[in-house]
Amino acid sequence: MLDKIKKTIELIQSIDIEALQKLNEKVDLKQLMNSVSSLSEDQLKGIVHLLKSANKKHEVPSIDADFYDISDRLSDEERTIQLKVRAFMEREIAPIVNEYWLHDEFPKEIIPKIAELNICGINFKGYGCAGKSFLLEGIIACELARVDASIATFFGVQSGLCMGSIYHCGSEEQKQEWLPQLQQFKKIGAFGLTEPEVGSGAAGGLTTTCEKTADGWKLNGQKNGLEMPLLPILLLFGLEMLQIIR
Repeated sequence: MLDKIKKTIELIQSIDIEALQKLNEKVDLKQLMNSVSSLSEDQLKGIVHLLKSANKKHEVPSIDADFYDISDRLSDEERTIQLKVRAFMEREIAPIVNEYWLHDEFPKEIIPKIAELNICGINFKGYGCAGKSFLLEGIIACELARVDASIATFFGVQSGLCMGSIYHCGSEEQKQEWLPQLQQFKKIGAFGLTEPEVGSGAAGGLTTTCEKTADGWKLNGQKNGLEMPLLPILLLFGLEMLQIIR
């Protein structure tokens, strides 16, 4: 009996009475005690762990998806370009992009700012392009998508699908006319691949055809998924065709 009284006194002395009174004002203390006492040992440990963690300051980890440190293979000059693109995306795109997503709109005003980075067609040689590595091209794509996938897609179509198709498949006349303008974003390109019946069947199944005529080319087929407000140049893909349609 004396041992119980002693333990009770020690328990009372260990309790912050003022804090207990404040807790009693917020909750039904008797009901709380009954509920807590019915919990298992593991449940009680979980609650204690949660309470201890509540007051800790949790630092948000930095964004770093380069698990294999591929960017370490960049030269100092290329690393400078990478960081320039990262700073641009965080400064110019991150503050505005959510608003454009909410309204299903594209921030056309940022196109001249992207042009100033001088990174479009960065892996091509000549025609105003820098002739840098394919690795840097991929790292730039990662930096763009790190902040916003839609900007990365826009850039990928301009720099890769559109410029790349002309660079690898176009005539020298077409390259001279279009690549410098696309590189500087003076012209905006698009890539017409997807068809309503076969999807993006680049490996086979496209039904769009073209026929050389005295006046130019006769196109026959359907494309979908294209938005036209920015486009002065459109590449259409089909059977045995790659032609630039102005």
